[in-house]
Parts: sequence; structure tokens; C-alpha cells
Amino acid sequence: MKKLILAVLILFCSFSTIAQSYDWYLNGQVIKGFILKHNEYVSHLANSHPTGIEFSLQQKLNGKREWESLYNKPLVSYGLSYYNLHNPKLGHLVVGSAAMDLPLRRTENTALYFRIGTGLVFSTNPYDRETNNQNNMVTSTITYLLQTRLTYEIKFNENISFTPNLNITHSSNGAQRAPNRGVNIITANIGLSYKIKSANEDESREIKPLDAPPYQIYLLLSGGRNTRTLQVRKPMPFFNLLLFGQKFVNAKSDWGLGLEYFHSYALKEQIRTSWFRINRNEEIRDFRRLGLLIGHELKFGKLGFITQLGLYIYDPSKLNMPIYQRYGLKYQFHENFLAQVALKTHAATAEQAEIGIGWRF
Repeated sequence: MKKLILAVLILFCSFSTIAQSYDWYLNGQVIKGFILKHNEYVSHLANSHPTGIEFSLQQKLNGKREWESLYNKPLVSYGLSYYNLHNPKLGHLVVGSAAMDLPLRRTENTALYFRIGTGLVFSTNPYDRETNNQNNMVTSTITYLLQTRLTYEIKFNENISFTPNLNITHSSNGAQRAPNRGVNIITANIGLSYKIKSANEDESREIKPLDAPPYQIYLLLSGGRNTRTLQVRKPMPFFNLLLFGQKFVNAKSDWGLGLEYFHSYALKEQIRTSWFRINRNEEIRDFRRLGLLIGHELKFGKLGFITQLGLYIYDPSKLNMPIYQRYGLKYQFHENFLAQVALKTHAATAEQAEIGIGWRF
């Protein structure tokens, strides 16, 4: 757990360019929304309307690096949020986040932004077997954050802007503990931004064609610990081995295809202790899995946001959905070496939080 938190913080630091001269804004939001009922097992909790506040420090990029111009000078946000879930079983959430707000459209006085964000969430009342066993959404004190947001900015003047937005916040412990249903909060926020530091905006750099190879192959080894059932509560290790080929599309995007092997001791233990298998005298099935996946990487210099969709082509246990997804961050810290943190899910339920290192050929 500590290693994964450290890896996330290291990746957050890749956003930071404090030494350079940028415009800085202070943004405040008032939060109001509802909890999404993403499966039948959380219906007893998805009946309240969370409220909260958010404060963030925003850095307007100005094109000093080629990728900043490529994305039309996005905003980098470092935020702290508070959510009152208005349900005693769920308690309150405190969210620390880092995000990139990409401009989809800009005029002289308005802008439309799409956010990609991640971070960590602190819960005041997580699941407890003795005192809070109905909270199957928030299972750990510290969980992981995925966040998307659509913001419409209206400038009142040079320093003050109105920033209403629609926001989706997902919090999950990455199956570090069971149960692991996760919480999904959809909110409509109202906010204001105030410029606290001005800088002379440099001219954008000319975007030159990249001299990148059309195809690349990399091998990624990732792992961590997870739990699968309430019967086997101790987190157990897993590892994945991915062979992935990527095709260069443009300076923003790569598409790829991969073959992945999964080795999960938690799944092995779940099969061994399955009540259905024991009562039907079934033979123990293989816990190993193979997946075929397609993926996309949205690139910000050395940092990439990855989304992948996979299909199990070998899964004798049949204890998972046949399709899985992965969302994460990849950082190319050397010409050949890369690091990755990601969350693997089956629909809205996380299976594992992963940390990995890879070699690019």
C-alpha cells in the first residue's frame, strides 16, 4: 500500500513545473450531487445527496514545452475536497487530487475543459466487520481516486472567472480489502477562479513533426496485493506480465494491442475455498488467466494516461466477467525504461491496484 501511494505521488510530481513562470489561480467549488447505484449490492447506500466544498491551486500552462502547445495550453490543478455523504454508514470523504484540464474549446471570454484526475481519498467511516458491516462501498481508510469533469468557464474580467461543472468521482481501494464495491459520486458544482499570480505569456513553441518510430513493443511486469472474498480476508500477492505493441498515431495518441498473463494467489484461494465447488465435489480449476487487450495512450510529454479494454481468452475459473478494463498513468523515465500505476476493473468494480515497471524495445 505504501509503495503504491509513493508511486502515485512520484507521478504527481511529473505534473509539477514550479520553477517555470506561469499564471496561477485559486479555484473554489460548492458541491452537490448524488451517489450512483452501480450495482444491486449498494442500493441500501445509494440513497443520499452528498454535499461538499473544493479548493484547488491551478497552473495555466503557456506553451513552453511542445506538448503544452499541442493541447492548447491546459490547466494543471492540485486540489483538496471535502464530501459529506449524508449517510452515517458512509461518513465523510477528504480528497487530495492532481488533474489535467484539457481545453476542448476557447473563445475570448469562455472556455470548455475536460478533466482527467487521480489522487487519494481519506474516509472517516470505512467498512468494519463489527461496527459498520453495511458499508460495502468504502472499505479502507485510504482509497484511490479517478475523476472526470466537464467545466464551462466564463470570464468576468481578467482576474475572476465563473466555473460551473459536471463531475464524476470514483473512489475504490483497488481490492486491497473486501468488500470492494467502490463509491461513484455524480455532482453539479458551482465555482469561482481568482488569478493570484500573473506571468508574461510566452509565445507557443512551433510544433515540429516527431521523429518517432511507427511501432514500438514493450514488456511490462506489474504486481501488488488484493483480496477476492470476505472468506479470505488477508491480501495476497498477484503479478501480471504484459507484452504490448503500440502504433504511433500522432503526438497526442498511440494505439496498441497486447497479450497479458495473470497470476493471482487471491483468485487461487477463492477457487479452493469456493462453497459451490466444495458442495458439488468439483475438481479444482486453474486460477491462471490470459487476456487479449487493446489500448490507447494519451500523451503529455513523458507522461501518458492509459485506457485499456481486455477480453479473457483463457479463464477456467469463470469467476470474473469476460471483459476487463484498466485505467492508469505511465511515465517514460528513460529511453527504454517506464513505470506504471493502474487500476484494473470489471465494469464498476475494481479487481486490483497495480504498480509496474517495463522495458521498451
